[in-house]
Amino acid sequence: MKRSNVQAYTFLSPFLAFVLILYLLPAVLTVVMAFTSLNSSFVWKFNGPDNFLRMMKDPNTGIIARNTVLYVSITILFTLALDLALAILTTYFIRSERISEIFKAILMIPMVTPAVVYSVLWIWLLDASPNGLVNKIYQRLWGGGALNWIALQPFTVTVIATLVSSIAYGTIVFSSAIKSIPENQFKAARVDGAKELSIIFNIIVPNLRYHITFIALWETLGLLTNYVTILLITNGGPGIRSEVWALSAYHKAFVDRQYGYGSAISLVLIAVVTVLMLAIGAVTAAQNKES
Repeated sequence: MKRSNVQAYTFLSPFLAFVLILYLLPAVLTVVMAFTSLNSSFVWKFNGPDNFLRMMKDPNTGIIARNTVLYVSITILFTLALDLALAILTTYFIRSERISEIFKAILMIPMVTPAVVYSVLWIWLLDASPNGLVNKIYQRLWGGGALNWIALQPFTVTVIATLVSSIAYGTIVFSSAIKSIPENQFKAARVDGAKELSIIFNIIVPNLRYHITFIALWETLGLLTNYVTILLITNGGPGIRSEVWALSAYHKAFVDRQYGYGSAISLVLIAVVTVLMLAIGAVTAAQNKES
């Protein structure tokens, strides 16, 4: 081995050790535990596919899977729509760079706020007592008593909370992409008499097709593995009305102490995430080839 290679691996060794200990090793342990009946007794007894068969027979599995699909699809749909609308508004219609940057900075606040603080703010806003901000507004406008919004609409609350914290990233990506569109395309469209709506759907959106696909896949990946906001605001309840797949794995492993079963649930999620990662790689490669 060349001396330069030895030096390179020496410098990389701390990073490689970090990846091995904190990423690869837990992943391997998760796969192994998925085929065991490991619980709070910490007895490693292999049970083959029993955890997966149990998962298929569990009546809650279908509900949790449906919640996950609805949570991801609805959030992605509104995220993409808002990302595009805000990017077009702040980049195409608002030509002032200063105003645009201030607006984007405001959008970044929920994204960079720690999850615990962000969730506590939502709990405070939706407080079931008459002192809750949303209840105060509701009582002032429509009268009536205070409502427990989180208990009444847990799924809607989790979608909105996630949506508010996720729109900044896509908006910034789309804004950068809009800026890269040649100005000649807009000038030619205006000379031909194209209206603003026509320019948006025939010039801006087609130029963002790869970016839209990337953001959709990227956000889907994040939503599938994210459960912290839901855990802190609704804890999957009431019952399992807002329980999603990743949160179910957490509850089974760290609340019910059914580590083997929780790992099996996680393994299914890992398989889905792996497919999405490959899709993201393919989209990125296609985008690079196109450019």
